[in-house]
Amino acid sequence: MSRLGRGIALVAVALVAFAFGGWWSTGFRTAAPGSSSPVDMNGYVLDQPRALPEFSLVDQHGQTFSRAGFRGDWSLIYFGYTYCPDICPAAMAVMAQVDGMLREGGESPGVTFYLVSVDPRRDTPERLEEYVTYFGPEFRGLTGDTPALDVITRAAGVVYQVPEAPVSDDYLVGHSSTLTLLNPEGQVHAIFTTPLIAEDIASSFRAIRDDHGGAGG
Repeated sequence: MSRLGRGIALVAVALVAFAFGGWWSTGFRTAAPGSSSPVDMNGYVLDQPRALPEFSLVDQHGQTFSRAGFRGDWSLIYFGYTYCPDICPAAMAVMAQVDGMLREGGESPGVTFYLVSVDPRRDTPERLEEYVTYFGPEFRGLTGDTPALDVITRAAGVVYQVPEAPVSDDYLVGHSSTLTLLNPEGQVHAIFTTPLIAEDIASSFRAIRDDHGGAGG
């Protein structure tokens, strides 16, 4: 296991133990206009799924990724960064647990997991590939320049703040700590808020998917 992988494992195990039941110290939160919770979940389902505007990001292979890339399957997205010392690897570990739960009994999970890095200065495609593949085969990494990231984060109800002139390479990035669920049409369908608990997310996803007609599952 690489040094990056060992670091991820140690931090994730420590933090998943208490399911990080709080927000980032920055206090960032997402609004929930026009939303409801037809299922018992930490978060909400949008009354009307919200289409993403067009954007252009880069995946972990250095290939262009547009809005169309989210269509055809459910997508669970975490907005963070690979140099995050604690919350991000814990959230990624929760998504890995969700992946495992959805695969139980040979079931296809019907969902692709994404880390969208809001730290493109440090998170190169190579770095993203090493990071996301640690968590599972259905994990993908995306990033892009600030204008592109602003487009997708705004649509997802996510806020983030990167230091404009960091004095060193070990700076921290403030960001929302939520999971964004896109339906197979590539629309924002639901938001999972803290505490992020794998069992709750997996069961809520199944209910949301079934209510949507089983598309993508």
